[in-house]
Amino acid sequence: MAPKLNLLQLLLLLWVCPWARPDAHSLHYDFSISSNRQPRCKVQGQLDGNDFLSYDCDNNVISVNHLREKVNATDFWEEQIGTLKDVGDLLKQELPDIKPEQNTDSVPLTLQVRMMCQREARGRPSGSWEFAFNGQKLLIFDAENTEYTVVHSGGERMKNKWKPNQDVTKAFKTISEGDCSKWLNVLRQEAAERTAETRDPPTTAPATAHSKATTVTSTIWTLLVVLTCCMIGITG
Repeated sequence: MAPKLNLLQLLLLLWVCPWARPDAHSLHYDFSISSNRQPRCKVQGQLDGNDFLSYDCDNNVISVNHLREKVNATDFWEEQIGTLKDVGDLLKQELPDIKPEQNTDSVPLTLQVRMMCQREARGRPSGSWEFAFNGQKLLIFDAENTEYTVVHSGGERMKNKWKPNQDVTKAFKTISEGDCSKWLNVLRQEAAERTAETRDPPTTAPATAHSKATTVTSTIWTLLVVLTCCMIGITG
């Protein structure tokens, strides 16, 4: 069994290996807007890849996991749901002008939008939007650079509609870089506190001196991990 790292060794590992740092997190919301006669909106939220929210924008039906036990008592929850509803309404409003021209109301069509924010290992936040019709990704919006990138010819219609519209572009940027990043911080804090509460309380044991062999083994193991990180960084 590998020896436990002491504080200095752990800090060295986290500094050398960015992927080992515990502060790289992501939050995204998947919007699904149907193009039936009466457009429908649904949202699925994921924190670090785990579902935590299901929201029906039209009927205001919310399904969440245990995180709501913490955040429901604050203004955070109402603010998050209110913004998601506003985004759903915006997308439903924009849908008639951005859907393919050859599409008719008799042909089912779903606009799929993923709004994402993440905090990289070094603490820098970023945000983006991805737009697709029926699973075909068409357009990406980079909030940091305020750039629309067409990944399929069908995305040109979206880009031409939104790029000149400063209000829509500003909304995409503000929500992904501002609101979403703030929600990510709150949710991560609440998730961390809940995890800490479920852990067993630490037991008190008499301090014992580490043997020289254990110290040497721990140091060698740490150096091996550091060298592996460096090799990954060079070849990555």
